[in-house]
Amino acid sequence: MIGLIAAEITKTFKRRTYWVLTVVLTVVTMLLVGLFLFLPRVVDEGMPIFSKPEIYTVGAAQVLGQTWFPLILAALALAGELATSAWATALTRNSRRGQHLMARMLTATISAWIAMLAAIALFTVAAFFFATGSGSLTVEEWLGIGWKALLVQFTWVGLGLAFSAFLRSVGPAIGGAIAFMYIEGLLLLWPAWRPVSLSLATSAILGDLAAADFGPVIGELPEFRTALITALAWAVGAALLAWAGLRFRDA
Repeated sequence: MIGLIAAEITKTFKRRTYWVLTVVLTVVTMLLVGLFLFLPRVVDEGMPIFSKPEIYTVGAAQVLGQTWFPLILAALALAGELATSAWATALTRNSRRGQHLMARMLTATISAWIAMLAAIALFTVAAFFFATGSGSLTVEEWLGIGWKALLVQFTWVGLGLAFSAFLRSVGPAIGGAIAFMYIEGLLLLWPAWRPVSLSLATSAILGDLAAADFGPVIGELPEFRTALITALAWAVGAALLAWAGLRFRDA
């Protein structure tokens, strides 16, 4: 298992697509910097101006809201290799398929987490120099952002792997995962869906990272414990779906 994880880490950081995605995330982060640090200064009204230290948590929440990143990264980690006959045979027929899947889930999660932390650091540095006010977050608050970011990546990576296991091709897997992301958000309009909504659970996990008018628009946030259980249930369910896709799709 350790050898599989080490091999996956090496492959992930050698993939050009990982660095392309990271560049895109960096560009999005810079757009967020402009939106939250500079645009409010030139708009007369309608946009709140956040000061330090609040701007740090606002920026972290906005970066972590880019759930497309772990979805696409997970699809590339699995669907790309399922497209080749050799890996398709190994991943769907080999008795170690569960270990292969777990290795990809762990490495994609860690890779997405590292990229997200780097993007948060970028926003934080910009806020340090350009935001008004003073003060910083405590060590406990920064650690809270870190582990919550890891959990969010783990959950959405699992979904990306599930789509990959069933669709078996990078394009359809990415398209299906992104479509799910938007549809799941729209389902918040349906009250019956909100107790099991991953989007709402993610917002509640980030809880204290949401600020002012950038909290949930629909309904109230569930309690943190409830949101944590919901997110973990989605992660476990996604992992099981991914395993089932590898095990039974071609049976």
